[in-house]
Amino acid sequence: MARKSWFDAASNEVSFSQYVEQMESWQAAMADGVIEPEEVQQQAQRVSDLLQALEPKLNDQLHEELTQVFYELAVLYGMQQLLSSAADK
Repeated sequence: MARKSWFDAASNEVSFSQYVEQMESWQAAMADGVIEPEEVQQQAQRVSDLLQALEPKLNDQLHEELTQVFYELAVLYGMQQLLSSAADK
């Protein structure tokens, strides 16, 4: 499988969002047009399983770098949730 860059070549911005609709897990969850709490839980488990399989393959330096990325990603998600909540009010 060819490596896919995490960044859009033109804008240099992270481009994961363009893959969401292509993912089988997204398509299955959205089949009825509604995201149910159990579907969110299933996705959380899917991510956890992938991370548990990946973690032992990483050397210490790469593990630390990815840990920092995940922490910053958590901050980004938190910010987006707060911004979305504020917009809904």
